[in-house]
Amino acid sequence: MATIFLTSDIGASKKINGTRIPCPMNNTNGLVEQIKGCVNKFENFVFIVSNPAGEANDMYANVTFESFKKSGIGFKNLIVVDNRNKQDIAKIIKCADFVFLSGGHVPTQNKFFEEIKLKDILKTYDGVIMGQSAGSMNLAKKVYNYPETLDEIDDPKFLKGLGLTDLTIVPHFNTEKGNEQVDDSINLMRDYLKKDSKVVSLYCITNYSHIKIQNGNPEFYGDIYLMQNGKFNHLNSSRPKQF
Repeated sequence: MATIFLTSDIGASKKINGTRIPCPMNNTNGLVEQIKGCVNKFENFVFIVSNPAGEANDMYANVTFESFKKSGIGFKNLIVVDNRNKQDIAKIIKCADFVFLSGGHVPTQNKFFEEIKLKDILKTYDGVIMGQSAGSMNLAKKVYNYPETLDEIDDPKFLKGLGLTDLTIVPHFNTEKGNEQVDDSINLMRDYLKKDSKVVSLYCITNYSHIKIQNGNPEFYGDIYLMQNGKFNHLNSSRPKQF
């Protein structure tokens, strides 16, 4: 069974004069040491994109790969999975020591995962899988496809994900706006999260926090909130706060 890390933003890069530069991951909550403790071999790092036709796929993959190196997690080989080699996905995963599911546009990535039959391929994978943002969301059985822009308001609210976890994720969470990356014209907290948490439990991850799942058991690091029936509980505090 794979070890899974669900993340929001790991702080792998920063923009300088319009160029994205790799930097060490944010290790406030011990993510780096946890990754080191789970990986058996540091050979093949597989980066699966969100947009298989994206022109910047190699750039984002290299930035992430270099960020791991700068954090003391140095893999030998980087393999980027997109339209150029998607037909080889089964062979690639078989040789993978670490699988990184990138952030990006949730439904675009969801469709790509379905196209390459990633769900079936990962069922027998026993290495380490990390999702970032959209990648974390698409690891779930039920993916919460909330709108990020006004033209997505009528899109399906829930999608079928990879089914490797029962946790439905909301990344980039804050307690006021609901999500730092959603268009300001959308009140995600009022119009979506509070209502939809009556349908499905939502695990809301702030940036630089993460959930680690081993043998099906989740552990919460940093500020993680569980929203059920319109109320939030802070999961990893000795005295959970509700609001």
